[in-house]
Amino acid sequence: MRALVFHGNLQYAEIPKAEIPKVIEKAYIPVLNELLKAEVPFGLNVTGYTLGLLPGEVLSLIREGIETGLIEILGTSYTHAILPLLPLDRVEAQVVRDREIKEELFGVSPRGFWLPELAYDPIIPAILRDNGYGYLFADGEAMLFSNHLNSAIKPVKPLYPHLIRAQRGEGNVYFNYLLGLRELRRAIGLAFGGKVTLKAVKDIEAIPVWVAINTAVMLGIGRFPLMSPKKAAGWLREKDDVLLYGTDIEFIGYRDLAGRRMDVKGLLELLEELGTEPCLPSGLKHSGRELYLRTSSWAPDKSLRIWTEDEGNARLNMLAPSAKGELAFLAENSDARGWEPLPERRLDAFRAIYKSWRGEE
Repeated sequence: MRALVFHGNLQYAEIPKAEIPKVIEKAYIPVLNELLKAEVPFGLNVTGYTLGLLPGEVLSLIREGIETGLIEILGTSYTHAILPLLPLDRVEAQVVRDREIKEELFGVSPRGFWLPELAYDPIIPAILRDNGYGYLFADGEAMLFSNHLNSAIKPVKPLYPHLIRAQRGEGNVYFNYLLGLRELRRAIGLAFGGKVTLKAVKDIEAIPVWVAINTAVMLGIGRFPLMSPKKAAGWLREKDDVLLYGTDIEFIGYRDLAGRRMDVKGLLELLEELGTEPCLPSGLKHSGRELYLRTSSWAPDKSLRIWTEDEGNARLNMLAPSAKGELAFLAENSDARGWEPLPERRLDAFRAIYKSWRGEE
């Protein structure tokens, strides 16, 4: 069995707020419509804050999917906060607020939790267990690299550096892309199937998210050079009990990847080529593995540096704990820190901190 998860976050770092109606029109509505029409089961991870921005039409589609057993609603942090960067009381506040909104809107209590940016530390499972969660999603490659726990001594090197350079437009892009495809296929070979048990403050089951598998799917349905849905399916045919797609819903129909646009029909074509129907994420089998997972994320080097080292991020991270009430949630939003955040997204967090300081709740 294989599973799909779509992540929805309309506080998206690289998307202007004025584009939100277009994102909903081009991605959310067609993806949900087409998958439900094709009776494809999938996990849906939409932040609680985003649910407040979605129109009734989209909420009705989600309810329909839940009622028919095609959608498994997942929990996450309310404003997509990077949980290992928060004090523990704020981690729990983010978890609780998101869960409450989903229980109120959909009448279901999520059992699986999608860590924003797959950012993890060993205390988070205990907080999730305390709040009714039975499993989480974590970065599979970080699991492979957790045999050494100090990245200051032994830094993690990306498994497909040439593909990353090609995506960034560095050097000879096509040459880097070709080398990157070879590296990507080798990385897929390292992926194992099934859930694991994470040894943590409180042990929890986890579904590995294999970025290499996810990338192959995106290259295939985006019909990148030398790739197609059929080719990607051929690469993945021997991989069972894995997550095929586990990233932003915005990539399907709205946001391009290196200048190419993916659509849900390409995804359905890939599923047909694989010849097996997906299951809900919770239906993936356990691999029998138990392991310790280092503090990590799904960044190429598996660190949290993307959200900490920039001077603007460092300032936000220093000031955010002073924010109170509703403004604290906005101050903690990861997309103000982002991969390549727009100024308006970063200013949202700075404004929330300032308003809280001034008592303008």
